[in-house]
Amino acid sequence: MHYFYTIEKNKKKYIIILNQSKNNKDKNMCNEIDIGIKIKDIRIKKGILIKDLAKKCGISSSMLSQIEKGNANPSLNTIKSIAKELEVPIFQFFIEDEENIKKINILKERDRKIIYTREVTYELLSPEGTSNIEFIRMILNEKDLESSIEPMPHKGEEVAFLLSGKAEITIFNQSAVMYEGDSIHIPALAPHKWKNLHDKESIIIFAVTPPEF
Repeated sequence: MHYFYTIEKNKKKYIIILNQSKNNKDKNMCNEIDIGIKIKDIRIKKGILIKDLAKKCGISSSMLSQIEKGNANPSLNTIKSIAKELEVPIFQFFIEDEENIKKINILKERDRKIIYTREVTYELLSPEGTSNIEFIRMILNEKDLESSIEPMPHKGEEVAFLLSGKAEITIFNQSAVMYEGDSIHIPALAPHKWKNLHDKESIIIFAVTPPEF
């Protein structure tokens, strides 16, 4: 089981995903958040039955029900599947309800939403609720770690830029190595994943439309 928390560090707010093995000290440092309410609200608004959503996501109806009630938390891959089927960005489950849109919408560094796991960190760079494009910084935290177990598709068209490090990109069943300064276009619905080939972290910045994260 995974737990979702928010913690503020260096004036940034992180969304931390801890597994069940983490001790209470780790949890006490954080504020627990419940994404189940958001998932249920979006599902109901879209008129999707819980059994239908669960089947498409490859989980049982009882598990999805427990997630929505806040009694269980999904893995990041399950969150991605739920977001895909509900046709919403992943970060939609974590952001607060939108306030009035300002004419000039600047996202301060300290206010960025960040999802952190051992393998990968996603940082939302674009202001919430803006336009039909999303700007993300992805950090592959250690060598040989991957963004997902298998290549995963999403409906958004993507352009990615390797800011630092060295990474392998797999699209469908083809793989290629990218070096610092390289960029790539990933078509909509093309299954893909990233693998860190650098001794330290690799950082990829990408834009996706429509928003997926």
